[in-house]
Amino acid sequence: MRLLGWIFARLPYRWIMALGAALGALVWGLGIRRRVVLENLRLAFPDRPEAERRAIARTTYRNLGQMIPEFLRVPALAPADLERIFEVEGWDRFEAARARGKGVIACTGHFGNFEVLAAAMTLRGVPITMITRPMGKSGANDAWRKARERAGVEDLVVRRGQTLQAATRSLKAGRVLGYVIDQNQPRRRAVFPTFFGVPAATAPTPAVLAMRTGAAVVFTVSLPLGDGRHKVIIEGPIDPPDTGDRDRDVLAFLQDLNDRLERYVRLHPDRWYWLHRRWKTRPDGEGAGSAGAVA
Repeated sequence: MRLLGWIFARLPYRWIMALGAALGALVWGLGIRRRVVLENLRLAFPDRPEAERRAIARTTYRNLGQMIPEFLRVPALAPADLERIFEVEGWDRFEAARARGKGVIACTGHFGNFEVLAAAMTLRGVPITMITRPMGKSGANDAWRKARERAGVEDLVVRRGQTLQAATRSLKAGRVLGYVIDQNQPRRRAVFPTFFGVPAATAPTPAVLAMRTGAAVVFTVSLPLGDGRHKVIIEGPIDPPDTGDRDRDVLAFLQDLNDRLERYVRLHPDRWYWLHRRWKTRPDGEGAGSAGAVA
């Protein structure tokens, strides 16, 4: 992977985008997770024509294919080249969050080239920690983790039940905790804000951490601009509500974060990771309705 990154960093950008587009077209043609993608799009955009949803799906595969060589090339780029490819909107908001002195939780989603977000932060001297679950042993998984490390990200692998402790340690050590909010969760550990109007099982971790530690929360996305550059957008700081009803406050906070992500997905629907079974886990008492079709 290191060699590939070195090669991609030296090829003309349009070449690696063409290669990524071809990879995405191949995966689409093979039908890999195509049913899941189309069911997700029907759930999110029931009023759009099927032809439009299929067009979004095809473009999603193209974009995901292009994301791979683009991410791999980032660690091999010179600092001056990295500086040129990132346009940051809202850095003052991040600085305001960090100035509170209790740590920062940077929430994002599977949107745009979310993997390059860390490179934009580390370029400015910000230490990033991503907390992930143990993966199956494979060369691809190991290579992807190493690529993250070369991009300046601490990939902290924890087992279930250890997330809050590990996250709290990282915040106390002065690291910024990167947290992806749109990963489906088991029912027993989830709250259910809506995403595209449908309850979506979401980990309460960023809300609970912010309440326990006083850490500031920002919301951030990376939007590819199509010419090799990325616009990094930072919103916040966002404070959890404090009504005295902890469960209600956690849900309201996660709803706010999901609403922010949904706003960007509606603007750029082909930039979200529709291959993920976002609505797989259903709330107690809800049968397998329209959301269950993607499970």
